[in-house]
Amino acid sequence: MYNTENPNILIKNILESEILLKFGQEPIEDRNKIKIALEKINSILTETIPKSKLLLRGITKSVIKNRLISKLNSNDSLYDGLFLVGDKAKNFLEKPENIPHPIQNISSTTPKASSWIFTKYSEMDIGPIDLNYFKNSKNKRKFNIILKGNHELFDYYLFGLHTKNSDNLVNFISTTTSPKVVLHNSTSNKLIIFLWLPYKYQHYIDFKKLNDFKEIIQKKGLPILKDSFYPNEMEISFKGFIPPHIILGVHDIDENALILNPALLNHQHDWMENGLNINQVNFEIFIKQTKYKRFLILTDKLTEINL
Repeated sequence: MYNTENPNILIKNILESEILLKFGQEPIEDRNKIKIALEKINSILTETIPKSKLLLRGITKSVIKNRLISKLNSNDSLYDGLFLVGDKAKNFLEKPENIPHPIQNISSTTPKASSWIFTKYSEMDIGPIDLNYFKNSKNKRKFNIILKGNHELFDYYLFGLHTKNSDNLVNFISTTTSPKVVLHNSTSNKLIIFLWLPYKYQHYIDFKKLNDFKEIIQKKGLPILKDSFYPNEMEISFKGFIPPHIILGVHDIDENALILNPALLNHQHDWMENGLNINQVNFEIFIKQTKYKRFLILTDKLTEINL
């Protein structure tokens, strides 16, 4: 089923197959609940003028299960945990001083942080950007001055480092529009997260945003990221985390089951624009009782990290 480049076709094929449907750990017996959930998913797949984008993320089942159960102090299923806290980028260490670079806060825009970005590019041998700019140390001061305090420019250049090597730990988490890519030639012990990009959600970087930035970058005299380092991966990278509000469900390949996000049953008229309605009024109190040491709060302007 994953032998396609169209995630919409993939989900249609999965829903038309004899697959077990669940909310959390137990199979769904209430047909009305199934109908409500599938109608919402179908509304994303069949929009006449598609503004939403369907995305996929592949994760190792055993790894995320161990992480969620140990962090949440809970014996609930891994799906319940995923639909509660979402999936996060790698750089969420408890102690900032243990982070191996100056990006010690998700919103770092300091000269130390931009100097580190400059140095990382200068160490590259190949990449779709003017590496000669970064290999000339005289350009570092100008680069630091222009980037200082500018979240968008920082994200622009951090995206390039992330796509080159995700081990750079720069607070991005990858998704793709390609079902072929998401499997990475492996189906064993694999979960595929189905999510969508709401109209109003802006905390991400993709090829279109790179192109939108070209004119701004050129006027500032900085080098342009011409494309992804791996264009065939069709990557869209979220800053910080994938919130549970935009997760439709999870395909458990080993179980041949589609686990639906229970929030699909909650009413919210603008859910497609802003995400599903998940009651997180007491989330800050709850998360501080778990073993998580950091969490993210979305504001109207940016994503902030809180201790």
